[in-house]
Amino acid sequence: MTESIRIGVIGVGHLGRYHAQKYAAMQGVKLVGVADLNPAQAARAARETGAAAFTDYRELVGKVDAVSVATTTTSHFEVGSFCLQNGMDVMMEKPITTTLAEADTLVRLAADHGRILQVGLIERFNPAIRAIQPSLNLPLFIEAKRVSVFTHRSTDVDVIIDLMIHDLDIILSLVQAPIASLSAVGGPIITPHTDIVNAHLIFQNGCTANITTSRVSPMMERRMRIFQPGECLTIDFNQKSCSQLKLTVDALENMPVPVVREIPVVPADALEQELLDFVGCVRTRRQPTVTGAQGRDALALALEIIAAAQKNHQLLNQTMQAAGFRDCAFLQHATIRP
Repeated sequence: MTESIRIGVIGVGHLGRYHAQKYAAMQGVKLVGVADLNPAQAARAARETGAAAFTDYRELVGKVDAVSVATTTTSHFEVGSFCLQNGMDVMMEKPITTTLAEADTLVRLAADHGRILQVGLIERFNPAIRAIQPSLNLPLFIEAKRVSVFTHRSTDVDVIIDLMIHDLDIILSLVQAPIASLSAVGGPIITPHTDIVNAHLIFQNGCTANITTSRVSPMMERRMRIFQPGECLTIDFNQKSCSQLKLTVDALENMPVPVVREIPVVPADALEQELLDFVGCVRTRRQPTVTGAQGRDALALALEIIAAAQKNHQLLNQTMQAAGFRDCAFLQHATIRP
């Protein structure tokens, strides 16, 4: 009989609590402990799952084989580096860290210590993006829109890190070519950070991506369109559906006619699939679907877009003030590559 993988969850707030519940229900997994600086949150998750409660994640050393880390982003590096150096595989919620230097160190620590490092870019496990994979051949233009109503969650970070990073990760995985040029425009609407942004990417192979992200919209929409030779693939991340549009020639009119085919999607819980993938990697030592290096690359691109959107902010403020406006904090624009 295969031994159960011993798992811990560090940080059991909104998202980490779901991690604990998913692990507790998995076959071949034993949720040993949950750790949180907030004793009440740790106790609640422990009651719900039958795990032990800790307020110091370091007490998990020797008790678990692997951990999910769902703490605040600023603590990802400290927690992740400790776990990797103390015999634990790590499933790190996105973003991997706050800086590229920290991300590079985590990737190196995982390699040096023979540990699994997976990054929680969950949309890779959306059943719609998985269903579209056999239809992908040569993406030429990608259009992504991810907008939602305002909530009070994750307002301590930029919307690029909060939401757009999911689309950046998917696009990087689809195109697999270096970026030739990048520009972005966006700004703060409600929070002190960028709440709405549009980014334009041109890859060295000629593929272009246009990405719009907002957390201050009147409705939720999360779609991606991938244009390839002779067809367009559409993914609806919310509805977990996808379709393929192709042109065919009408025999009577001898005119091109669009034909839409719904692509079958096998229903699945994306978080559950993500954690099952992690557990499988822990057991077999294979590389995860979203590696630490890929999480690092998504962060690198997100940070470039943040810099692009902020580069000329002060200049635009001066321009607006000269025109009689108090401020132009709602608008930032720059192009940082030729």
